[in-house]
Amino acid sequence: MKQSTNISSILLLLPLIFISCEEKTDWELDTNEPKMIVVEGVLTNERKAHEVSISRPMTDLNGTPQPISGALVAIWERDQANNFKAHRLHEVQPGRYLTDSTVRAVFGRLYMLFILYQGQEYSGRSYLVPVDQLEPLRYHQVPGKELWYELNFRETDRPSMVEISLNWGHLIGFRNLPAEQTRARIVYYTVKSIDVNKIFRPAKERVPFPVGTRVYRRQYSMNESQEEFVRTLMAETEWRGGLFDVQPGNVRTNLSEGAVGYFSVSQVVADSSVILPLN
Repeated sequence: MKQSTNISSILLLLPLIFISCEEKTDWELDTNEPKMIVVEGVLTNERKAHEVSISRPMTDLNGTPQPISGALVAIWERDQANNFKAHRLHEVQPGRYLTDSTVRAVFGRLYMLFILYQGQEYSGRSYLVPVDQLEPLRYHQVPGKELWYELNFRETDRPSMVEISLNWGHLIGFRNLPAEQTRARIVYYTVKSIDVNKIFRPAKERVPFPVGTRVYRRQYSMNESQEEFVRTLMAETEWRGGLFDVQPGNVRTNLSEGAVGYFSVSQVVADSSVILPLN
């Protein structure tokens, strides 16, 4: 069974996942052990600078992730003939590393992320799978509010992530408002799983927007490993708090020991449109 679910800026929750189960314990800390790092890396088929961010897990709910600077970061690609090519990433801001603008993922190759920081090595690997084409944008009128709409969400045939940006700040009557009142970002996933907590997950906040809103959509493919990461991540965040809640567990990762998060490789399709009145 496939099921889609809405998640707002889900990757921002990653550092919190790993402190979700709190219990007072007296630990004898070994200061010689390498500290855990949080990695968020995305490589797509687009020819552009791709980003890998590295930080420390947050130690409290209201904290700010501490970026990790000075790491050596590279992405290696291996083709079917076992030829290797390395792409060195450059730190442009603390904890934010970019490839050059010519890098892009292609089918049939294995991509490996390597991080060297303070003598400790971390790695992860992923590969590209096809993405479905975007379905026509569908929306419906908000009851009792003329010319205000909400999106209709539909599953894709294969596991995927869809990122939607809405902007109505250019419209008369909204131009002088703060950006947070005239923009919205929605992320939703299609994953294949049967999870009782997913079926009974809490209701989500709705996002209304006026006619004339500009809509930008990006759909990312997900391979099997990435789908499992998203499924376990949602079980710890989006699906928690429902009727059949579960004990916090471990979020899957494709990174080596000492690192959490995910290194993803995706094919992307994108489009843009404007919300028009419904007849």
